[in-house]
Amino acid sequence: MACSPFPLLALVLLVFSLAIAAPENHLVTQLPGFHGIFPSKHYSGYITVDESNGRSLFYYLVLSERDPAADPVVLWLNGGPGCSSFDGFVYENGPFNFERGSIPGGLPKLQLNPYSWSKVSNIMYLDSPAGVGMSYPLNKSDYTTGDMKTAADAHTFLLKWFELYPEFQSNPFYISGESYAGIYIPTLADEVVKGGFSPTIGAITPFVST
Repeated sequence: MACSPFPLLALVLLVFSLAIAAPENHLVTQLPGFHGIFPSKHYSGYITVDESNGRSLFYYLVLSERDPAADPVVLWLNGGPGCSSFDGFVYENGPFNFERGSIPGGLPKLQLNPYSWSKVSNIMYLDSPAGVGMSYPLNKSDYTTGDMKTAADAHTFLLKWFELYPEFQSNPFYISGESYAGIYIPTLADEVVKGGFSPTIGAITPFVST
């Protein structure tokens, strides 16, 4: 699926803290265009995967509406390459559907998606590699990347993410996505297997949606 511009992508920056600290500091309580109560908790923020070059990856986590403590953690990667995973969040399997704004460039109206993957899983959308979506490097040379560097950074992200959310370390873990994620998923799974499990990552299952 081709990447599409969406105003929510930029405006979501207004509603969460960028500091890496306790998960409550990443809690999202509202989104532009949505009026109501989220059916489960949402978290979002940045995790730095390379301190020396300031390379940071953006994620958005939607907790399961069923049983977050027992349901699997699903990592979603859009392909491209170079496509933000927010594309999957707003157009595919995320918690919302939307109606287009009444005027060109206006905010859409968000509605709950009855088929969201968050009905049965804790689903996390990751913008990868740095330079895609809201992920960024401070060193401009990092905009030149490749599949192996992308996989290594995503693996570092996962290790740090599971340290931030230790309650999910024993949950089943799925790596999923579409299109060019058919490259991202096996290379990341290989990095996770080779890199060991510290912290422990639950049973890994790769899955590619066509």
